[in-house]
Amino acid sequence: MKWQVRSTDGNVVQYYEPEKFQIAMFNATLKVQLGASNKIHEGACKTVCAWVQCEDFQVLGQSDLVKKGESDFYVRFNPRVNPNWTDASANRINDENFNLLITEGRNIFAVVGHDECSE
Repeated sequence: MKWQVRSTDGNVVQYYEPEKFQIAMFNATLKVQLGASNKIHEGACKTVCAWVQCEDFQVLGQSDLVKKGESDFYVRFNPRVNPNWTDASANRINDENFNLLITEGRNIFAVVGHDECSE
């Protein structure tokens, strides 16, 4: 499994290994094709039906990794469990926009707070 990054016109596609890279997505919206995700939820074979649409992104290497802060939270998509994007409380967050989403391995978290450094 790799993260796929596709240009808005679809002409450029790149793949990044989740264990080696982190992707920061700016002005990002969680998108889903509900018809397809509902079919998967009901037992159909999995297919691509959800993505993150963003204004800009930055690929970070191992030395630049961003850690999840105390007020940040994970966003989840698994159509076998729920056909919608959800937060940790299972709230539906399809089409929600976030200033910053960051991948962490195969997970994505929303950066919502600004944690202060203790140094």
